[in-house]
Amino acid sequence: MSQAHRIAVLDIGGTRIKAGLFEGNRLINTAEADTPAKEGAKALLKTCGDLLDQFRPFVAIGVSTAGQVDPVDGVILYANENLPGYTGTHVQDYFADRFNCICGVMNDAYAAALGEGTYGAARAYSNYICITYGTGIGGGVFLNDLPYYGKGGSANLMIGGLITHPELMVKDDPFSGSYERCASTTALVRLAMQKDPTLDNGRKIFERISEPSVQQAVDAWLDEVSVGLLSILHLYNIPCLVLGGGVLEQPSVLQGIKSRVHERAIPGFQDVAIYSAQLGNQAGLYGALSCVKQKLDND
Repeated sequence: MSQAHRIAVLDIGGTRIKAGLFEGNRLINTAEADTPAKEGAKALLKTCGDLLDQFRPFVAIGVSTAGQVDPVDGVILYANENLPGYTGTHVQDYFADRFNCICGVMNDAYAAALGEGTYGAARAYSNYICITYGTGIGGGVFLNDLPYYGKGGSANLMIGGLITHPELMVKDDPFSGSYERCASTTALVRLAMQKDPTLDNGRKIFERISEPSVQQAVDAWLDEVSVGLLSILHLYNIPCLVLGGGVLEQPSVLQGIKSRVHERAIPGFQDVAIYSAQLGNQAGLYGALSCVKQKLDND
């Protein structure tokens, strides 16, 4: 296959950086490295560039990255303490200049959603929302095949910031009472550890799911997940929800969520399709590919 079909991609997270090379739509090579977060943005970008060097030649670079990203110029508008010094970094310019090629940059939650919409569970839909449950909750909203970021000061929506428990809100803690605080995988572990302190990760929880007390904790967490999804569904009237994260690999989790949402939705909203994400931890790479392909098509 010619060089014209080769596109390099990155998925930059707070702990790991994944890199890949596509020929057409086929991922033919991958590499990973620890994120040198404490060394600052310059070291982070150099590590990314060194990963991509091994994939030369290629004609474009797609980047999925943590942080709030300006989708036009690829600047990091805000990154939290997990990536110190990353706020204000001109990611798109760095890679475009270093490799002399077109570069597209996208927030990682939106990139994962775009990947699922282009190559994964939502590829039959033009309107969908993809939500990932992990340490926190992130996601992306796509309307008429376009990412919807909103028009406020942030460069993307904050699905995990949805308030589901106002009674738990406290001053100076913006995530208190939020969907992320109550329905993330972290929240599931917290509920399980109230039953047994040794249940400190998802694997241990589901290994003991036959125990009534453990099932009770999982059921309470599934209720929290469905509360947020119902609010999102009723607000957006969306035909498709794609749910990702390692915990969704448990078939009982998806079934528990689907039954709760379909039973509790307001009449007229029960027919929403709910799928598990199909691309796993490669969703960001596929989303980065789609992001830069769109730039190439519009160039």
